[in-house]
Amino acid sequence: MEPKLPRSPKKITWVILGVILLAGLVVFGIHAGAAKTEKTGKAGRNKQQVTPVTVAMVTQKTVPIQLQAIGNVQSGSTVSITPEASGRIIGVYFKKGQDVKKGQLLFTLDDRSQAAAIQQAQGTVAKDQASVQQARAALTRDLGQVDQARATLIKDLALVRQAQATVGKDQAQVDFAQGQSDRYGALYKKGAISLDTAQQYVANIRTAQATLQADREAIANVQAVLKSDQVALSNAQAVVKGDQAAIANAQAVVSSDQGALDNTKVQLSYAKIYAPIDGRAGNILVTQGNVVQANSTTPLVTLTQIRPIQVAFSIPETNLPQVQKYMQNGKLKVDVTFPDNQAHPIPGTLSFVNNTVDNTTGTIQLIGDFDNTQGHLFPGQFVNATLTLTEEPNATVVPSQAVQNGPDGQFVFVVKPDMTVENVPVTVSSSIDGLDVVQKGPQPGDKIVTDGQANLVSGSKIRIKTAGNNSNVEKSKRNNSSNSGGGDS
Repeated sequence: MEPKLPRSPKKITWVILGVILLAGLVVFGIHAGAAKTEKTGKAGRNKQQVTPVTVAMVTQKTVPIQLQAIGNVQSGSTVSITPEASGRIIGVYFKKGQDVKKGQLLFTLDDRSQAAAIQQAQGTVAKDQASVQQARAALTRDLGQVDQARATLIKDLALVRQAQATVGKDQAQVDFAQGQSDRYGALYKKGAISLDTAQQYVANIRTAQATLQADREAIANVQAVLKSDQVALSNAQAVVKGDQAAIANAQAVVSSDQGALDNTKVQLSYAKIYAPIDGRAGNILVTQGNVVQANSTTPLVTLTQIRPIQVAFSIPETNLPQVQKYMQNGKLKVDVTFPDNQAHPIPGTLSFVNNTVDNTTGTIQLIGDFDNTQGHLFPGQFVNATLTLTEEPNATVVPSQAVQNGPDGQFVFVVKPDMTVENVPVTVSSSIDGLDVVQKGPQPGDKIVTDGQANLVSGSKIRIKTAGNNSNVEKSKRNNSSNSGGGDS
């Protein structure tokens, strides 16, 4: 093992000096870095200390209380035009997609068979009407015979009365002759008169009795004639009743024939098809030259009413009491807009509230009527429906962009007099035209931040931006960007 030789003192000195120098350089570098970091931090803090923002004033205004929903445009009336008579289409008088008026001629069918049927029915009616006239003439004739039989009966009744009067007179003469005969017979027995005189009075009574008997037979004959007259009158009256029944039957036949004629005329009217409503025509499904059948399941065309038109929408059942409350004051206004055009609402009125709440969705259907004079609403479209219930005066409103969402709910930044901001919770009840109606939060006259909230916390310093400041900031940003770009290159 070789012994270690001692190192040179000169080398040891240089080593010590090198270590000291290296330690100094390390300490200097640490201090220089710390100073640079502190300077950069101070500069960053100075830059974040004041945040430029835009502000707006909290105001009060009268705002409508509204309910909003998605609505579906629907037609108030849709009619499928189907033929009521069979035949060939010989005319089409409109174009698909055309607006038509109620009563406008749409189609015509070949009506020659119906026209021939009408002529035949008219001939039958005329024939049966002649039968009625003939029956009436027979009735008139038989009524004359009835009158004649009645006159004969009256005449014979007069003869009976005359004969009865004659019988009465002759009976009186018989009684008188009998009295004289009895008296003169008694005188003859006493010898007061001659036999010739007594026999003469006996002859007088016999003559009177013979006359009375002849009158009685005459009455019997006249009464027999009277019975014959009554039978003749009854027969004539029976004939009249038969004539009246014949007239009634003939008139019934005429009525039946007239009904058949009217039905044929109705069938002829079916050869011309008119629009039953004002509406817009859809596609023409059966064209000219085709043969159609009555009551076919395939419609010729479908008409859809678009003026006026309806919009159906649903609201939560919790809003139903409000709707019922404000409906008592009159019709409620409904406005609809299209998703891509909110600036031009189309006005209408609420006309229908359904009678049942949909249990599956917890909503109730409402329908509004719209004149749709410009034709912007079209069946099947989806629109934004806004139902205005009433107006709330002096409502507190803020710009919608001022309201922020946080973990504890919605809030706004209110600007304090020392140009710091405070986080104030808000309760928004509704929104309209870019404004939020707040029930709780800032007060009218407060200034609130509308832009720049991302860099703010409660207590942050702010600077209200103006148009000039905005342009300077933009110019500064462009210059910084240009400088940083030059340094990199």
